Amino acid sequence: MRILVVDDDLVTLTWLKQVLEREGYAVSTANRGALALEQIAKDRPDLVVLDLVLPDMDGMDVLRRLRQDPAARDLWVVVLSAKGRPEDIVAGLRGGADDYVPKRPGADVELTSKIRGLFALAKRTAPEPEAAPAPEGAAKVFSFCSAKGGTGTTVVCVNTCYALAQLAPRAQVLLVDMVFPIGTVGQSIGYESRDTVARLTQRVHGKLDRALIEKYVSPVQRWGFRVLLGACDPQEATLLDVGQIGPLFEQLRTMYDYIFVDFGRTLSRISLPIIQNSESIVVILTPDVNTVKLTRLTLDYLEALGVKQNQVILINNRTVGRVWVSKEETEHALNVPLSGTIPYESEYLTMAINSGVPFAAKFPQNAASLMFADFARLLRDRSGR
Repeated sequence: MRILVVDDDLVTLTWLKQVLEREGYAVSTANRGALALEQIAKDRPDLVVLDLVLPDMDGMDVLRRLRQDPAARDLWVVVLSAKGRPEDIVAGLRGGADDYVPKRPGADVELTSKIRGLFALAKRTAPEPEAAPAPEGAAKVFSFCSAKGGTGTTVVCVNTCYALAQLAPRAQVLLVDMVFPIGTVGQSIGYESRDTVARLTQRVHGKLDRALIEKYVSPVQRWGFRVLLGACDPQEATLLDVGQIGPLFEQLRTMYDYIFVDFGRTLSRISLPIIQNSESIVVILTPDVNTVKLTRLTLDYLEALGVKQNQVILINNRTVGRVWVSKEETEHALNVPLSGTIPYESEYLTMAINSGVPFAAKFPQNAASLMFADFARLLRDRSGR
C-alpha cells in the first residue's frame, strides 16, 4: 500500500515516513498543497495523510479538490493536524476526510491504527457505507458520545447501564468500550481482561461467528451486565481491524437485549454507522458555553447524515452553581430539550472510581444515582421493551 504524507514541517515528514515504513507501507512526502495534488495525480497513492496548515494553500482546499476530482474522489484521506478542537474535527469530516487525528502525544499510534482500519475496509468485497438497520427483535443499541472531552461520557454510560440492569434483571445487557486507543470502562467497574475488541478482530478467519465473540465477552458481572473492552493499551489498539466492527455489531445485536456503547468523543466514518443506527444516541454535555457550542455543531453534523431528532437524547452533566449556562439557555441554543440533568458529585465520583464500583451502586440514594435510574427507565421505555 502506498501512502502520501503532506505536511509543511520537515521533522514531522521524516518522523511519519519512518513510522509508516516500519508498518510496511511505501511512503512518499510533500511539503506543499500544490505539490501534493501533483503527486496524487501522477502516482495515485492508496491513502493520503494530510495536514491542514500548509504554506501555499489551506489543507481543506486540498481535501475539497480531491473530493471534486472524479479520479481522486474515493482516495482515503486521514487528516493529521494540530487543529484538534471538536469543531475542527467536525469540519474535517464534513469536508470529506475519512478520519481525523489531532497532533498530540500518541498520535502515531492512533494514526497507524486508523490507517490499518481504512485499508481493512478497502479489502472488503462489497462496500458498506452504513450499517444495516437492526432486524425486528434485535438488541436495542444505545450509543453514548460527546462533542468535547471531559464531559463524563463514560460515567453516564456505565451508570445508566448499571441502572437498566437493575430495572430489568432478566435482560441480557452488554456494555462495549469503543474508546480508542484506550478507554476507562474497565477502571470504572473494577474489570480487567486481555480479551478485547482489538484482539477479537485479529482472530477472525472468514465469517465472524457467535462462538468466537462469546470467548471475548465477559461473564455477567456482579453489576448485572457483561462487558467487552476495546483495548488494554494504545499499542494493542493498533491491532484493531476496523473492517470487522460492522460484522461484530451485527452479531452482537442477535445475542443481547440491550447494548450500551461508550464512544467518548469518537466521531469518525468508522463509528458513525453504529451511531446512526442506534436506537438512541445519548449526547453528553456540560453546561458551559464552549461545550454547548460544540454540541450544536455535532448535532448539525448528525442531522446532515440523516440522524432523526427523536434518536438523540441530551444529558446535561456536572451541573453546579450559577455561573454555568442554564437549562433554558442550553435548550434554546441547541433547539433540543434536555432529557436529564445530573448534579456535580466530584468527591463521591472519585471515591467510586477508585473503588472500581459504579457510582449508582456505591451511592444508590444519591441524587445523581436517582437520575441515572430515571434515565435508564427513559431508554427502556423508548425502546419499547
